[in-house]
Parts: sequence; structure tokens; C-alpha cells
Amino acid sequence: MRKIILVVLAVNLLNDPLRAQSHTPHPDLLQPNQRILFLGDSITQNGTYIAYIDTYLYTHFPHDTFNIVNLGLGSETASGDSEPDHPFPRPCIDTRLDKILAEVKPDVVFACYGMNDGIYYPLGEERFKNYRKGIHNLVKKCRAAGAKVVLLTPPPFDAASKTLKGATLLPDGAEKYSYKEPYRDYNDVLAKYSDFVLKQNVAHTIDLRQPLMEYINQNRKTDPDFTSGDGIHPNPDGHYIIAKTILKNLNSPGLDKLPDYSQLPPSHPLIPVLQTITDRRRAHSAAWREHIGHSKPKKTKTPSLPKAKETANQQDKRIRELLKSPKKQTSAQNLTIPGERFKIS
Repeated sequence: MRKIILVVLAVNLLNDPLRAQSHTPHPDLLQPNQRILFLGDSITQNGTYIAYIDTYLYTHFPHDTFNIVNLGLGSETASGDSEPDHPFPRPCIDTRLDKILAEVKPDVVFACYGMNDGIYYPLGEERFKNYRKGIHNLVKKCRAAGAKVVLLTPPPFDAASKTLKGATLLPDGAEKYSYKEPYRDYNDVLAKYSDFVLKQNVAHTIDLRQPLMEYINQNRKTDPDFTSGDGIHPNPDGHYIIAKTILKNLNSPGLDKLPDYSQLPPSHPLIPVLQTITDRRRAHSAAWREHIGHSKPKKTKTPSLPKAKETANQQDKRIRELLKSPKKQTSAQNLTIPGERFKIS
């Protein structure tokens, strides 16, 4: 009788792959029904790597709900420093962190700061001190709010891509620097910042720098004119590497068969799923960002947060419908969910 029961269970699991997947262990720190918060600068606000993580979670755990809130903000720092030529004082996460933690109530916080914190100058002890203080303060506040913290190293600064895009890089000893005319060896500054991050005693530290540098160096061996985004902001390939690196460090199952979301052909059945996830993520994040508030002079007009959540729930249903019958959908053009749409600045 026991053998018969086991055979029946095995057959049922083969006939119902979603049921089989429901027994797959979840990634570390990415648990269903918990609040997962992402903080960072424009790379995080762009959110492509978060959309890729979301796509992985939707496809591998279709019966579960993961509550991800992306509150990345372009130009933001942890240090509170800002270069003289920046068009406005760079915002600092500390000025909005208390409200974020009070309203989001996260269980886990992913934080990626550093790219802007050296303000594109040579290494300076005062700036580095401010960065260390800012990260320590962020960790302290998140822990006090009951959240586990995952620190991500800043991605590398790719001087060659910056030059190929037409930017001027300045040597040591220049009068001033900025993101438009950065220090040519700024990547060495970020190496110091990354080393500091990796030494922190938090729930997890993840090195984004090394895999991205390997990707850049490998491509530049065969193509001297290869560009990885604009030298500061990774391209979709880079965002996929960030997403997969995070998932790998969290012991996520199934990564050996994970498709490269950044290279999917237009006819791939995951394209409409990924597009809807991306639209949902950006609109939801923008509404949260403006609801919390920030010091940047340019604001984004968004629906109210309750309205944005309602639309996000509609899109969630649409995503799950697409996953049940992905072959019936070959275009992302007909996936617009009724409701107000808006752009992110």
C-alpha cells in the first residue's frame, strides 16, 4: 500500500509541475509574505535588477506572494556629501529613512550605496568617513526597526565606457570633479568602499563589483569598444548579473537553468511576463517614493499610494494568468492594465 501511495504522489507531481515547485526551498531572506525593501541610488531606482529578481520569484514560486518595495532614489548617497557642480545637493538616505521604516515596516532591507558617495573625487578620508558613518547609521536604524540587513557593494565605475560615451576624465590634482567629469581612477575609490561593505557584520554582504568587472573585462578582450552602460549605470546585461549574483548568494534554487532575462528574444513567452512585472514594479515604486517624499527638486506626478497598490494587484493577477498559459501570449503590446499610467523621472 505504501508503494502505491508513493507512486501516485510521484505521478501527481509530474502532472502538476507548479505543485512540485511549491516544495522547493525559498532563497535565503526572500520569504513569502514578508516585506522586502530595496534602498539605493539611481541604479536601484531604475529597478531592472529587481524586476529580474521578481521574475525569478514569480516563475519559481507561482503560488507565493513576495512583497517587494523599491525605494531607490537617483543621486542619493549614504554619506550626505555632494560635489560642487551637482545641479542640486544630493539627497541622503538618512533624511527619509525613519519614515520609510515606519511606513514600509520591512523584514529585510537590501541597501546598495557607494557609487555617488565618493562624489567622483579621488579617495578622501573625510568623504570615506562620512560613507562609513552613513552605512553604520543605516544598519543601526534598520536593525532597531526589526529588519535584517543585506549590504550590496557599489558596482564598478567603468572609465573606458565613460570615455567611449564622450565624457572627460580628470587626473589626480584637478581643481574639482563631478559625475560629468569624474576622477579617472574613481573605480579604485569604489574598491575601498566595497572592501568596507564586505567587512560589515550584517545578515549578508554581497559583492556585485567582482562579477561585473569580470563581465566587462571579458567583453573588452574581444571588443575594445565595448561599453557597459554609461560607465556608472549598468546596461540590462549588467542588471542581470546583479540579479543573478544576489540570487546566487541567497542560495536560490534553479539558477543553473535560469534564462538570461536581458537577452530574451521578442518572441519568448516570458517577454510579456517580464514587461508586465517591469511596468508594475516601476509604477509601484514611483508611488511609494513620492508618498515617502524626498529632497530632489523634480517630483514625479503619480497616483496616490492606495491607487497604485490597487493597480499593482491587478497587474499581479495578470502576471499569474500569463504564467498559467504563457504560450498564448507572444506580444507585450496587449498587456496594459486599465488605470492611470505615468513616467519616472
